[in-house]
Amino acid sequence: MADDEFRVEVKASAIDRNSAVAELVASAGDRLSYDAEGDARADAAELTRRGESPVRIQSVAPQDDTDADAYLVGASATRATIPAAEPDDGWQFGVDASQYGALGETLLTAGDGTTRPLALYVRHDLDVDPDTSLAIDVDESPPAVTRPGTPGRWQPDCALSVAIAGRTVARYRCEIKTGGGSLERSQRELIEYAARETPVIYARVDVSGLPREYEVSFEQFGDTSRDTPTDANQRSLDDWADPE
Repeated sequence: MADDEFRVEVKASAIDRNSAVAELVASAGDRLSYDAEGDARADAAELTRRGESPVRIQSVAPQDDTDADAYLVGASATRATIPAAEPDDGWQFGVDASQYGALGETLLTAGDGTTRPLALYVRHDLDVDPDTSLAIDVDESPPAVTRPGTPGRWQPDCALSVAIAGRTVARYRCEIKTGGGSLERSQRELIEYAARETPVIYARVDVSGLPREYEVSFEQFGDTSRDTPTDANQRSLDDWADPE
C-alpha cells in the first residue's frame, strides 16, 4: 500500500445503516484506499445518496490502534418528510439499514422454533442422525455479553437451546449479519470471550437472490459441549448418535 494513500476503515454503524456501504464492503472489504481525503469524502457523499441513511468520514482518534487515516461511520439521519404524492398513488421508501439487517435475522429465526438453515447447521454440528427429532427453542432477547477491561458489549441476535427427547443437549448464541456486514475487532473479541462458555454461531446471510432464494455461510466460535447427564436414566448426545 502506497504511503500517500488515504486509508479508510469502514465501521459497523455505516454498514448496518446504509445498504450501499454494505454492498461496497461485500465486494471491496472494510478497508478502503483513496488518492486523497477529498476523494474519500466525495465517496461518502455518493454512498449517502445511494443508500437510505447518511454516512460520513470521521477522523481517527490519536489513541486508536489502527493504521487507518479515518473511519467511515453512520451519521444521524434527517427527519423524514411526508412525500408530495397522494397516498393512493404509492409512496416509495428506501430500505432502512436496520430493516436490511433484520432480513437475515428474520429468515433464520422466524417460524416455529427455528427455520431450516439454523436447524440444519445445529444438526450438522452435533452430528445427529437425520431421523432423530430435535427441539430448538429460540430466545430472541438473550442477555448482552460484556468483559471486564474490554469496552462496549456484544448483543447476540438470538440464543438457541437444543433438546432431544426433552433433555437439553446443547446451547448456542448467534450473531447474524445480512449482506456484507462484518465483525468489528471489539465485537469479535467479545464473541470469542463468550464462546469460552457457550459456542457462538456466526451466520452471514446473502439476500441478493431474494425472493427466490438466499445463501447462508456459517462460522462457529468455541466447541459444542456434550455433557454426560447426571441422571442415570438419561442418555448423553453420543448415546443418541449411537442408539442401542
